[in-house]
Amino acid sequence: MAETKNNFWMGTLAGAVIIIILDLLVPFFGPIIGGFIAGYIADRDIMNAGKAGLIAGILAGIVVSLVVFAGLVSHPISGYVPAAGTGFFLMVTIILYLAILAFLGGAIAGAVRK
Repeated sequence: MAETKNNFWMGTLAGAVIIIILDLLVPFFGPIIGGFIAGYIADRDIMNAGKAGLIAGILAGIVVSLVVFAGLVSHPISGYVPAAGTGFFLMVTIILYLAILAFLGGAIAGAVRK
């Protein structure tokens, strides 16, 4: 049981790192590939693999949204854009985008692994 939990969290962390790296290069397929890798490492069944992809997408979404929010605050137009409202909206949008696509990638990996 402990090895299964270790595989799950190792898969989610590996998937999150891959999502962060690939999201900058390939915006749509980066989260799907990262979720696929997270789900493939997590093993067991389709829902567990999808859950690993979902958590990897959420972790990556938090990091990416913090980077975007930091760029929004330090940007020259920051005096004209309300950073708090816009940053929160962007954070929610980015996290949902990455989490849903990573879940799909993880579910696909669970189906392939089965």
